[in-house]
Amino acid sequence: MVGVLNTLLVSFIGVVLTVILGTFIGIARLSTNWLVSRLAAVYIEVFQDIPVLLQLFFWYAFFYEVLPGPRQALNPLS
Repeated sequence: MVGVLNTLLVSFIGVVLTVILGTFIGIARLSTNWLVSRLAAVYIEVFQDIPVLLQLFFWYAFFYEVLPGPRQALNPLS
């Protein structure tokens, strides 16, 4: 049950942050400001050109170091 709740929490946070970031970057890409438009284009191109599996390895390693271990996970049904 704890694993399911943690998965739902991480999924919800990921979806919300992705929608916000994607909307912001998409609007920035359409900006008439040259610098903002180019920075957004570089961001988009970098993430499109890096293979998804490599990104998954990177983010897994990053979150493995940042997030708490299984023993320190949230336990709402204690």
